[in-house]
Amino acid sequence: MQFEITLKNEKIKSYRTIALIVLMLNVAVFLLMLFYDSYRYQAALAILLTGIYLAIRFYFLKKYHQGNFPDQALLFILAGCWVGLQNYYMVAAMVITGILYHLALQKITILFTPEKVMKPGFPQKQYLWNVFNNVIIKDQLLTLDFKNNHLFQAVIKEPENLNEKEFNLFAQAQLNRGQMVETATIQPEKNQF
Repeated sequence: MQFEITLKNEKIKSYRTIALIVLMLNVAVFLLMLFYDSYRYQAALAILLTGIYLAIRFYFLKKYHQGNFPDQALLFILAGCWVGLQNYYMVAAMVITGILYHLALQKITILFTPEKVMKPGFPQKQYLWNVFNNVIIKDQLLTLDFKNNHLFQAVIKEPENLNEKEFNLFAQAQLNRGQMVETATIQPEKNQF
């Protein structure tokens, strides 16, 4: 038996706002570059590509309710525009920002198995059950109480098939099993002489 719990990402709106600000700053710089003869063609092409991508993305979002607006591909398109302008520092900045934005939009899940508690994704973390004092879900709030006095609490997304009582019984059984294993390993071995 195992449980996969998805947590709410309360910061997604902030991440999307930052992506919109990055987009607006880039478009503003492209618009300013239109006034310079040496960059006019590349800047116009960058604005055109960005506009086409935004129009297509907005169309799919409205018609099919598909995806996020803006998504991480937008930042990679902006990086491509900066390649055309031969500004490789901005290319690197847009690629790094795109990767971080992609990672920030990932679904946050925690997998509870009989052996361990694992957070897949980036960065991946694994904990054995013996590092917890308590693991419980109450009123859609997941609480992980670590033995080193750290406490992790997060609101879970609407559980589809999650039974709080069943999860709490599972977690308590794993905690009890982990304590028994820990107690058995701490006891000194008898002298075999």
